[in-house]
Amino acid sequence: MRWKNLIGQIGIFFLGFCGSLYVALTPANSMMNWYSIDDAFYYYKVAQNVLSGYGFSFDQINLTNGFHPLWMIICLCVFGLSKVNLLLPLRVLILVSGTLNGLTGVFLYGLLKKYLHPAAAVLGAVVWMMLPSVYNTTAVHGMEAIISAFFLVLFLSQCVNLIQSPSQSKSKRILSLLLAGLLASLFILSRLDNVFVAFVVGMFLILRVQRMNRLLVFDMVAILIAAILAWIMRFGANPNTLNTYSMYPLLLIGLLTKPVILFFMGFYSPSIKDSLLKFILRLGISSLLFVGVEFLLQLLLRNLGFNLLVSRSVILLDAIVSIALIGLLRLFYFPKQSVSQIPSSPWQSFRNWLKRDLGRIFADGLVFAAPVILIIGTYLGINKLLFGTFAPVSGQIKAWWGVLSNTVYTETHTLVDLLGLSPSSGNGPWSLLTSPIAKISLAIVNFDGPETKALPTRLFLSLTLIIFILLVFLLSRKNGLLARKSFTLLVPALIIGCFLQITNYTARSYAHTRFWYWIVESFVLVLLGAIFSSYFFEKLRSWTKSEVTNLVLLMLGTFLVIFLHTRFILNLSPQYVAPEHEDDYLLAIRELEKYTDEGSLIGMTGGGTTAYFIQNRTIVNLDGLINSAEYFQAMKTGTAGEFLDKLPLDYVYGKPYALYETEPYAEIFADRLEPVGFIHGGEAFTLYKYISVR
Repeated sequence: MRWKNLIGQIGIFFLGFCGSLYVALTPANSMMNWYSIDDAFYYYKVAQNVLSGYGFSFDQINLTNGFHPLWMIICLCVFGLSKVNLLLPLRVLILVSGTLNGLTGVFLYGLLKKYLHPAAAVLGAVVWMMLPSVYNTTAVHGMEAIISAFFLVLFLSQCVNLIQSPSQSKSKRILSLLLAGLLASLFILSRLDNVFVAFVVGMFLILRVQRMNRLLVFDMVAILIAAILAWIMRFGANPNTLNTYSMYPLLLIGLLTKPVILFFMGFYSPSIKDSLLKFILRLGISSLLFVGVEFLLQLLLRNLGFNLLVSRSVILLDAIVSIALIGLLRLFYFPKQSVSQIPSSPWQSFRNWLKRDLGRIFADGLVFAAPVILIIGTYLGINKLLFGTFAPVSGQIKAWWGVLSNTVYTETHTLVDLLGLSPSSGNGPWSLLTSPIAKISLAIVNFDGPETKALPTRLFLSLTLIIFILLVFLLSRKNGLLARKSFTLLVPALIIGCFLQITNYTARSYAHTRFWYWIVESFVLVLLGAIFSSYFFEKLRSWTKSEVTNLVLLMLGTFLVIFLHTRFILNLSPQYVAPEHEDDYLLAIRELEKYTDEGSLIGMTGGGTTAYFIQNRTIVNLDGLINSAEYFQAMKTGTAGEFLDKLPLDYVYGKPYALYETEPYAEIFADRLEPVGFIHGGEAFTLYKYISVR
């Protein structure tokens, strides 16, 4: 059996690695299609400069911390090869990504096979490694997403195994908790916004949450639906509201506070037997508490600097709809069921829980948190000492963009975007699911009418709601069998962490979120898919009394994913490139070199790829994402022009609209740009001579 397991793991690893191996060996112009994201080269140029003795700097002048640290460490191990050939480290990094992708699949398979049908474990790992919509987000582009996914699986596996093994010896449990804390730290250093997921999963671990009251699950669904309905009833599709505020703070506060209020009001305690009048009275008191707590928390968050709408009417509507749905659930859906085993009053249960578990929780929490506090605290301290700011400047700048009234980095939102359901991978955290729903919606609309590419919002939202309700229904079937499996794999913890992460962005008016931000959200959907497929495989086995049918279906499913993956890879990086097109990726850069002097400082909004490949010239990042904290302060205070004068900047290379008409560039470059000419290339940029006013 060990040999079979080893062979299976090697096979899974190879499937996750082979696509990267192919791309790494393709001609340069094909291989560069892997690196279609300019942001990736922010890492590479900084790593190159560090290894050349310039410190953590993109332009060899200004120190920057606009990157996630763990991926930078990987890049520092690779980009010494750039001294040999600029393309060599790019090919090696593709192989590194493929290795991490294959290992992620192996560890995911190891996690899933302990709790799901073996066929579902294999299929889940293969889908995560190879499905184009996932692979294009995690492995392709050379970003930190691949190492984030790797440590997500390792951290989750450790926490799941700990929760499922509560009887470990004290010394072994301490070591296991320390390892979980270490993996949490590495997960956070992979992408700093992973802190929200790490926090919630860690809480589930420390509290040993292994199940959830079935009625509580339905209450949370009711709370979610109520918040959405309240917002729509109050604002509808008002563009001003949609483009200014997020619904997620309302959703998150409701999901975190309302179940607690319901618990202490006795709605999960079967020992409380009410008359209808007392039941209605408790509902009324609960609704008042909903309004008060939500209003106070929203005021607090707004005073702390979060950009959220504190609307009394929305809060009131939310409370009314929530309590109505929660009351209906108890009156009609659960009239005779006792879904809780709590024998006493909620307050007594809470006191008993504190007496029984508080000491253990505190001890476990301290052990788990120790590596996180030490490692992340050290990282933040180093940031402050070296760069003058605790957090990466790139995140601060994107939050600042969100408060500007006219910038190229913000987008117009629809109700679909506001709900986080956009089928666009950049805007939609759950696009792995909503993208196919959008395609189905368009197919239905276009079936017997004039063809349109506009998303039919009502149909799309209706189908999404139906699928969501079906998902909840299936999870509750067989006395919550699938729900228990999802709890075993900590899916609820991941979902809560995702809500915290999304709220962090939307409540701060964070601009320009990108598709690689939503790794955990995609992972949650793949996990749920594996859980449902496991149930399907188990039912087939019980029907057929054999695994043959399951094996055939597994092979068909795997071959389908392999086919889609192979087609994606071949389209991404063709093996043959005509000789005259071998260096197309350098055309605009070589033309830029032609019109600028050696030794020039050239300002760009972005500029990662250009900075890496341009010869004898230096690119200065103007958007600030990979520039210094001092430059960010200069942009905010309106002194960025003086900052650039001191360098001194020689040229500016960008799009006229962005430079002349949008914030903050219109103010920075007013009367400072003299056109040189249009540069032919994919970005259609114009080159300007920079005029210093010193």
